[in-house]
Amino acid sequence: MGWDSQEGRPLTWQYTRNSVLKYDVRILHIIGLWPLAGSRLYRCLVAVFFSLSLGNFTEAVINLCTLHGYLEDFTLALSNASFVIVGALKVTFFLRNESGYCRLVRWLDALVASQREHIRGRLQLEDIFTGAQSLAMRLTRGFFMYNASIVLTWVLVPLTAPPEAKRLPFQQLPLTEDSPFSVYALSYVLQGVSMLWIALISVQMDCFFTAAMIHATSQLRILSSIIADLQLGNGDQKLQEKVSLDSMYKELRLCIQAHQEITRFVDHLESVMNPIAMMQLAVGVFNGCMLIFPATYSSENDALLKCVIAAPTISAQLLLYCLGAHSVREQGEAVSLGAYSCGWQDASAGFRRALLVVMARAQKPLTLTAGGIYPIQRATFLSAKRGFALTQKDACTAAFKPAVQNDIKHPRKDTAGKD
Repeated sequence: MGWDSQEGRPLTWQYTRNSVLKYDVRILHIIGLWPLAGSRLYRCLVAVFFSLSLGNFTEAVINLCTLHGYLEDFTLALSNASFVIVGALKVTFFLRNESGYCRLVRWLDALVASQREHIRGRLQLEDIFTGAQSLAMRLTRGFFMYNASIVLTWVLVPLTAPPEAKRLPFQQLPLTEDSPFSVYALSYVLQGVSMLWIALISVQMDCFFTAAMIHATSQLRILSSIIADLQLGNGDQKLQEKVSLDSMYKELRLCIQAHQEITRFVDHLESVMNPIAMMQLAVGVFNGCMLIFPATYSSENDALLKCVIAAPTISAQLLLYCLGAHSVREQGEAVSLGAYSCGWQDASAGFRRALLVVMARAQKPLTLTAGGIYPIQRATFLSAKRGFALTQKDACTAAFKPAVQNDIKHPRKDTAGKD
């Protein structure tokens, strides 16, 4: 089934036309990461953007070294610097293992093509695939538009400040009114372009892996339904004539081969994805702490407002991985239930023995990990969300505590006389 999926040949624009990951791969190509054409000019473009990112990181170091006091500015600068580092590392991992990403796309396309040929004419199963494709497409487009709008807004906001302030989008340099305007303009363009590139690549790589997990989940759901439908007698005379003991066993063998192929694909997905997921998990937790920490100890309400607004943005990328990986694991275990639901009571002894092998293998979780050490699942996101919620509660308490203490020490005039 997957002889072509084992090859890591470079992808082309023509090939992606019929790929289930068409939008993800093409968006990564358009924003300057995935060289579908493979030309040297495209490689040079990636090198230019990568150099701009290094320049952005250099300015972040300068900003951190020149900040004195201002805890909120320091944590914001540190958060931006960590985002640049993780984005650059994601690009590096992709360039080092580009053949693994190409193999992932071809393998998934081969799985889907084989499964679609097998379920042709079965509308209920075809709807599962159609729903998965629609969900992956909406997710990719939605996150691209949302992320681009957020970064562009952040880049353009400093232009509303007075000209003499010379505010930069992300990292503030020690510029004065006497500093040349060319230095300010060059730094502004460098930060804006590099951060937009890194942000789009970072989020779209997450969407790419999430789309792969969505399609892997749909393949497991279809496989579970096919196994569960293996019946000898269900009142349909035509089906009784078509399905016999031998054909049931042959159908089960095809399902076993499909299950083995999906399992190997998930293992390959885990090997390619786990370093990216580990970095995203680490930067998500780190940036959450950098955002919440100043809000906890600041008496300004705007610090708390930034915390409340930015928390969903920080957790969104973690949610993608956690829900996608949890769905793969859940549907992988559901194959065992589908096997138990088939008509094994009237089947042959060989069929029942083979079915036991399927059930035993399906009970082994298809676990996707972060860095190969930390399982990614729904509980991972819930634990992180619970930690953020508790810290936000402390931030709210700390923000309103000074006002309460001030009322106790200095009662207002309208209540002082009554007391």
